[in-house]
Amino acid sequence: MSLYVRYIIILVLLSTSTIGVIAQHNPNKKSLKYLRKGIGFYNKHKYIKSLKYFDKSILADTSFVKPHLYKASLFYELKQYEKSRKEYTNILKNHPNYNSNIYYSLGVLSEKQNKLKDAFSYYKLFLDKSNKKGKRVSIAKMKIRNLPFIIKAKNNPIAFDPIPMNSAINSNLSEYLPTLSGDNKEIIFTRRIHGQEDFYRSKFENGNWQKAEPIIELNTNSNEGVHTLTSDGKTLIFTLCDKRKTFGSCDLFLSRKKNNLWSEPINLGKTINSPYWDSQPSISSDGKTLFFSSNRPGGFGGKDIWVSYWKDNNKWTKPIPLDSTINTKNDEQTPFIHADNTTLYFTSNGHPGMGGTDLYYSNKENGKWTHATNLGYPINTKYDEGALFVSLDGKYGYFSVDRKTKDNKNIDIYYFELPEIIKPKPVTYVKGIVLDSKNENALNAKITLFDNNTGQEIQSLYTNEDTFFIALPSGIDYNMSVKKQGYAFYSNRFVLSDSNTVFDPLKIVIKMIPFDNKNNITSYKPIVLKNIFFESNSSKLNTDKSKIELDNLYKLLSSNPRIKIEIIGHTDNVGDDDFNLKLSKQRAESIEKYLLNHKIADDRIITIGYGETQPIVPNTNSENRRKNRRVEFKIVY
Repeated sequence: MSLYVRYIIILVLLSTSTIGVIAQHNPNKKSLKYLRKGIGFYNKHKYIKSLKYFDKSILADTSFVKPHLYKASLFYELKQYEKSRKEYTNILKNHPNYNSNIYYSLGVLSEKQNKLKDAFSYYKLFLDKSNKKGKRVSIAKMKIRNLPFIIKAKNNPIAFDPIPMNSAINSNLSEYLPTLSGDNKEIIFTRRIHGQEDFYRSKFENGNWQKAEPIIELNTNSNEGVHTLTSDGKTLIFTLCDKRKTFGSCDLFLSRKKNNLWSEPINLGKTINSPYWDSQPSISSDGKTLFFSSNRPGGFGGKDIWVSYWKDNNKWTKPIPLDSTINTKNDEQTPFIHADNTTLYFTSNGHPGMGGTDLYYSNKENGKWTHATNLGYPINTKYDEGALFVSLDGKYGYFSVDRKTKDNKNIDIYYFELPEIIKPKPVTYVKGIVLDSKNENALNAKITLFDNNTGQEIQSLYTNEDTFFIALPSGIDYNMSVKKQGYAFYSNRFVLSDSNTVFDPLKIVIKMIPFDNKNNITSYKPIVLKNIFFESNSSKLNTDKSKIELDNLYKLLSSNPRIKIEIIGHTDNVGDDDFNLKLSKQRAESIEKYLLNHKIADDRIITIGYGETQPIVPNTNSENRRKNRRVEFKIVY
């Protein structure tokens, strides 16, 4: 036990009074003699003998305060908190202006006894009666800030039942800082072996996590630290503290996975890294927003959370600190941005909490971060909490904790089901591949996703001749546009619902129709325009919602001046046959009119209406009827 901890009570009380000078009491020699003997036994941890002499000192001089103080400290050491508390209150009763630090000590004791309201009152009295400076004053101010929250949190605990990961991941060594891929099929974490920190990974196969293996291509003789993984599991950003490779004490490095191997890590450069400590990265699901913690100048004090954005020029922007709803003059660390791109989890000792470093979250609304919200008790305790990872579906949180048992003292990885109140927005994903429809070779194409209701671009990426993985919030009407030079564009429309989970995502195989070397299309199969919108039972085109699709069709024609197209309208079987036939023709003509207004020659466009005569699925339910109400185009020469 440190001297500071052992003598915290007695050292506080024997310091100079901060209330003011009061009349000095000169104890008699007999009382002093007994006190000195008692202190000698006290310092040797012989508390029973020391108590005997403190009592004799008090009997010899009832006005002598110091033996009472030592008795209070002695009872504190013996964890007899009520007796210690009684000694202090008796001192205040007989000597109300003796020393303001007694109120501080009573605050400490009240916390030990879980009398939190009393502790709040004593700390407040201490601040009212003491000079407004010093370490104890700072601690008391923190207690005044935290205790109302602690009282409320303990009276309203949230559900929390952490479960350790299996032995394929946890061992008799320390494992911590887990990160999962978006599909929950791979976990990467840090394992410490004889002081050496390395990356390990495990695959989820046949219903179980497989034995974790080291990531040989990333591990070095230096420590590989805190990391973040994009949802597709293909980009890893991590912390390296190696002055031979860094600009500061610790820098952020990036590696990409191809053919199941990680590339040589590269330093993210001086735009991101500084001459200071830069660590604890978290990358958004689309790979375009990077959060990290740094103690560089320009923040709010201590360690702050900073953010940088990936721009179209393939460069990161200069990092800026998040605002005061997140950062404080103390430390904010371990940011984790969920795949919903609006929920940020982090640790802080600057916001009201349980007493140590607590976990918080904030939501981004209308471009601004909401006030930091504590995750609650018992997720947060009086001890320091560490980094939190939340799965793509928002159901589980993963964290590390020191499992202190008699036979095993190490850090292990645990997971728990998040209470509803602290869950992020539901997120699932779309997974697929882009192929050449003729030879089925994988293509490097650009995929862009839009919100059909707002027209806002949500995300864009290149497939790089590989499968793509896009984490997306549920409940949005998505427009997917896929383009590649030399091919007709592809469009799709879908709404991700609660039925699309990380275990049952939306899977798409996109087959692009190529032009040949004479600029002729190689297939004459009609292409459905899935993001064209009309008013109900009308040919009036909603050009705002349909603009992305219409522009794709216009660009196809303007960049390939030799081709002509047929625009073909269809309806479902609801209503009069003649009305449906007329409506289908008019809807095709509405698209023709848009193209003509954009200077496409009228001899390049043919319009046809088939009404309800060519359904692609039976008109047996509302979803099938929606699919049959469509407009297609076919390239002709």
